[in-house]
Amino acid sequence: MTSSSASSGHAAPAPSRRLTLVELTDLCREAVRAAGGSAEVAESLAAAVASAERRGKSAIGVAHLPDYLDGLRSGRIGPDARPRVTVSRRAVVAVDADGGTAQLAFDTAEDALVTAARDCGVAVLSVRDAFTAGELGDYATRLAEHGLVAVTGANSPALMAVHGASQEVTGTNPIAFALPHPDGPRMFDQATSETAWVKIRDAADDGSSIPEGWALDPDGEPTTDARAALAGALLPFGGVKGGNIALMVEMLAAMSGGSFSLDAAPFDSGATSPSLGMFAIAIDPSAFAEDYPQRAEEHLRRLREEHGVDFGRRKAEVTEVELPVALLDELAGAGSTGSASTAPAAASEVR
Repeated sequence: MTSSSASSGHAAPAPSRRLTLVELTDLCREAVRAAGGSAEVAESLAAAVASAERRGKSAIGVAHLPDYLDGLRSGRIGPDARPRVTVSRRAVVAVDADGGTAQLAFDTAEDALVTAARDCGVAVLSVRDAFTAGELGDYATRLAEHGLVAVTGANSPALMAVHGASQEVTGTNPIAFALPHPDGPRMFDQATSETAWVKIRDAADDGSSIPEGWALDPDGEPTTDARAALAGALLPFGGVKGGNIALMVEMLAAMSGGSFSLDAAPFDSGATSPSLGMFAIAIDPSAFAEDYPQRAEEHLRRLREEHGVDFGRRKAEVTEVELPVALLDELAGAGSTGSASTAPAAASEVR
């Protein structure tokens, strides 16, 4: 545990504790079980949390887990969900998440998707009736580790306005892309909003203003007031173009029956699942050219060395995490009723 003296006149930082990823995974697994989740749900969520932390995505790692715990306790997540996989055509894999987590739904369908992609060259997975997707890049990375080029996307409850709307009409609907390579996949994962909701919340907490172009107030007017933005709507990156991409992701994510964002129940309150959708497109590059991964890597090396562009850069993996003791205590007491994290599950950093 770390702490410091407040004698300098500054508030002491919150006490924290350092855990290995193995210790963190065990803690998360136990917390999910304590909140009522089945062994399968616990294993899947704990692994997803560890993967997010390993890539430095802390906002959608363990800090996001309390949202799932509260969802399990309140009924927004089915604690004993049994995802059902259907392969209606050779390259089409659908999975009904049964009101459970997107992570478990993907785990259940992953082998069928990989097999279909290798058999057909291209295959598509569509998930329905799921809670929010968490770290979207994890799904794309896992497919790339199978040697597949991957595109994944998911929608969320409505948090964002698009061109022509003065209030939230769609989610921050992230999209991820990953390329396979023997040295490890190259991947990017980003929301379609100009910023993550958590950044606006943090600005509101410390009384800071936000840049123009991030959000609208409740009356649909542009605002730099973080508190007004919290009651209003996020804005997409790139104006009309970003909004179009957000709606494209939603159309693909909802294809097999997932809720459109406007129809999705809140992820952080009530007892109803948001029943969202997700998709994954898996492409076997060897169906087109055996040397594609090497050609792609050589091109990315050229971009980096000659032009300073480091696309989908590989980061050093995190092996330990330092967490606030308050969060650790919350996880340890997961079986009791408590408030969930306020970080939403609808952006790339916080989804």
